[in-house]
Amino acid sequence: MKLFVTIYEESAAAALDAIHNIDADHDGIELRAEKFPDIDLKAVRAATSKPIILTHRGSRVPDVRAALDAGIDLVDVEWPNDVIAPERTVYSHHDYEGVRDVESIMSVMLAKNCAHTKLAATPKNFAENERLLSGLRQRELPLSTPRREPRPLAQPREERWLAPPQSRLTIIGMGERGLYSRILAPFRGSELVFVSARDLAAPGILTLDRALEIYSRNPQRAEKIFAIAGNPAGHSLSPVIHNKLFREKGVPAAYTIASFETLDEIAEGFLRGEPCGLSVTAPFKNDAFAFAQRVQADIGRNAQRARAVNTLVNLGNRIIADNTDVDGFAALLPKARKAAVVGAGGTGRAAKVALEDAGIPVTVFNRTASKGDAPLDALPSFDGDLVINTLPGGVAIELPRCEHVIEAAYGPGKSSGLALLHAQAKRQHQLFMQVFDGL
Repeated sequence: MKLFVTIYEESAAAALDAIHNIDADHDGIELRAEKFPDIDLKAVRAATSKPIILTHRGSRVPDVRAALDAGIDLVDVEWPNDVIAPERTVYSHHDYEGVRDVESIMSVMLAKNCAHTKLAATPKNFAENERLLSGLRQRELPLSTPRREPRPLAQPREERWLAPPQSRLTIIGMGERGLYSRILAPFRGSELVFVSARDLAAPGILTLDRALEIYSRNPQRAEKIFAIAGNPAGHSLSPVIHNKLFREKGVPAAYTIASFETLDEIAEGFLRGEPCGLSVTAPFKNDAFAFAQRVQADIGRNAQRARAVNTLVNLGNRIIADNTDVDGFAALLPKARKAAVVGAGGTGRAAKVALEDAGIPVTVFNRTASKGDAPLDALPSFDGDLVINTLPGGVAIELPRCEHVIEAAYGPGKSSGLALLHAQAKRQHQLFMQVFDGL
């Protein structure tokens, strides 16, 4: 795996500044230069000692000879344009609308024997992600297979990136729905990982820091797949948490994001065993409970009481369903005489279970008040010392003054939400690890 930081700026000067300002570990730079095709390539070459890919996405092909003469390592050429220097070419294809003809296009591209072959498509569902990843399965090589590493910069550049083409295939799923394959592909041998230097607010693009947290520098082969299932789920930090835990245990596993329209899209794959474990987030916790009942899963006591499931594990001979949100809330609860839970969804019901176990009286406040719940507009007058807000992070509400507030959502200014994510992940990881019992 090679981490390439994509530089996409409005001007050549800004691009050079961005290259200079990258301080995290990485393997190379992709310079998107279509906005400034007349950039001084020698200045680009002097800006970094790392390998450089020159790309003019969506516009004319870069002047390959001029780029190579300036010392640029690789030039991105979009299929079906002609390839002038295959040993210095990233031959790429981007389908921004779907996953169309990827098998035949990839076959034609690989026949060019370029230094790298890159296929990026836009899956709309779980099945299309699986289809995109199938290209890696067909050409799969162990990650431990010795590869020819780039020579030092002092060596002739023509020698630096030559390698057997089958070890240089890159598969990328684009967009929010493509995150499943985008994150998983490097664990399956995909060669290049393109990341941003900072958050570009574009769905499906990882930052360099986030990629380093997910993969470390040498991702292990993933024999077992786990994922977070939600809609949307692209913001989730769960891949950072669980991939780190798998590395620490030394198990051949990877954790990715399944951000799809419905839980049913990934349920069939889960029943087949890939993925074999799911973290379930909004809005699927009720659906996951119904699914667990339908497939006669072993439903844990916390999930039964909350009537919501946030963890599913396929052990082959049986399916485990449970709710580790209860464990997470229990780990964070302070001493309190009276608590309010805001929201009556799956997360709110998990918080209520944790409070009941702690012996703390609780009132549930909900936007749609039902039997036993209080209306949300009565919340500001709540007389207690603990509020647990389980509404989505973008929902603004007026909270009463109280000693303790736990936000289930995480983000800027919501440290309790991040603490909850880590706390519930501890027992969830224990449930996931049962997949490896006896291996």
